[in-house]
Amino acid sequence: MGEIVRLVLLKLVDENLLFNGEASEKLKTRGTFETRFVSQIESDSGDRKQIYNILTAFELLPSGTDCDIVRMVCESVSTRAAQMCSAGLAGVINRMRESRSQETLKITVGVDGSVYKLHPSFKDRFHATVRQLTPGCDITFIQSEEGSGRGAALISAVACKMACMMGQ
Repeated sequence: MGEIVRLVLLKLVDENLLFNGEASEKLKTRGTFETRFVSQIESDSGDRKQIYNILTAFELLPSGTDCDIVRMVCESVSTRAAQMCSAGLAGVINRMRESRSQETLKITVGVDGSVYKLHPSFKDRFHATVRQLTPGCDITFIQSEEGSGRGAALISAVACKMACMMGQ
């Protein structure tokens, strides 16, 4: 997500809509705008200090309006990312419901990943969009506490199913 945000910011600079049309060399460098910055910017309390500090670390001198625009870019990119992830999962869940010929599918999904865990609103956007795209499904999300992506999500899902079967 960070690289997409960086590219959008550069486009806005090129159109003279951000940072008075001046981009720093650091902002121009591929891979420098990390995804964690997106999370930190969206976590800003509203006083713009967090946003300002990140942008000045990029050797930029942002105005209040620049900070607001950067926040909007981050929110747009992270919302799109959550929706793209949701669409893939929703497609799988809907296919499962259809293949089982069930009117309502009750399912538990194990989820892992640093963006899911650390971004201030990715998880909520992801859940809401999956539920919106899967009518007829009762979905429970559980966050894996172990690393290793798919394996951790699978183990979490199996553990949840076993606990439900044992009446816990």
